[in-house]
Amino acid sequence: MGRCEICGVAASDLRRCQLCGRLVCRAHYDEASRLCEVCRSTMCEICRAALAAGVCSRCGRLVCEDCSVMRRAAFICLECLRGKRAREG
Repeated sequence: MGRCEICGVAASDLRRCQLCGRLVCRAHYDEASRLCEVCRSTMCEICRAALAAGVCSRCGRLVCEDCSVMRRAAFICLECLRGKRAREG
């Protein structure tokens, strides 16, 4: 029996997060994504495949490095950037 690395509750059926490797109880594990609650809640809101690196300064979504660019020391998601380009061009 081990302890959940999020809540500390002792459990015999701990699950391992496929991204970070944390051992967590069923309450803090998402079976569909095979991720712990911490990783699932910090995933990029665009690709859902990588951990977020920041927040888009325009739309406020969590974004990873591949789905964003840095402009004037701020993250801007590629979707917002494309929208801006479409209006300008």
